[in-house]
Amino acid sequence: MVVETNYLIASVIEAPLLGAGYRVTIATDIDEAFALLAEQRIHLAVIDFRLQHAEPEGLVARLRQEGIPFVFCTAASVEEVSEHFPDARVMPKPFSDQDLLAAVAGLVPAKSAYQAE
Repeated sequence: MVVETNYLIASVIEAPLLGAGYRVTIATDIDEAFALLAEQRIHLAVIDFRLQHAEPEGLVARLRQEGIPFVFCTAASVEEVSEHFPDARVMPKPFSDQDLLAAVAGLVPAKSAYQAE
């Protein structure tokens, strides 16, 4: 699941994941993210730290409760993210497709289990 308020940026994150065979859903706000969590089996979340009109704390708490790994994909500094989430993984923007795919591969145990059919 990609949680990003800017759909263009969400598409930039989505494209390499789809190209690598992952199934991807996009939430453009916190409410959509919670709805996706209720409706689908989510294996990983890529979250923008600076979500428009929302703070990520509630979403992160839910992901942790459900044991879903996540990574912040953000223009915020690693230090800023760490102040709020000391143990969170951070992938700074801008990033390469290779950086994104490496981050995802490092968080999900077996890519084939989460690939599109």
